[in-house]
Amino acid sequence: MALTILQLFSPTQLPTAVAVLYAMPDAASQPTAVLKNGRIRLSNASSTAAVPVTLYAAPAATASGPSNCCFPSQSIAPNSYLDVDIPTLKAGDTLRAVAGTANMVTAHEMGGVLYS
Repeated sequence: MALTILQLFSPTQLPTAVAVLYAMPDAASQPTAVLKNGRIRLSNASSTAAVPVTLYAAPAATASGPSNCCFPSQSIAPNSYLDVDIPTLKAGDTLRAVAGTANMVTAHEMGGVLYS
């Protein structure tokens, strides 16, 4: 069995509208795909302002909301970061994010295992 290591997503600056950070393979092509032990780093590049961030682990074809919020709005201090564990994602799910100020917080993929 071959092991392939890949980056789930490139570093991404968060917008002020909910956006997809990572989309799991769709259920039609890889119905058994599962992401376990996902972890991301949220870095605030501002030297003056804390920036709130919210994350969602949303099932396929659902809106982001309280029922799939995995990291409720939390402010990240200036020149600081937070490491966040991501819930298990299954085929078709998405990891979504929104920040209180555009282009101040960058999301970095830190790891995780994609099984299929």
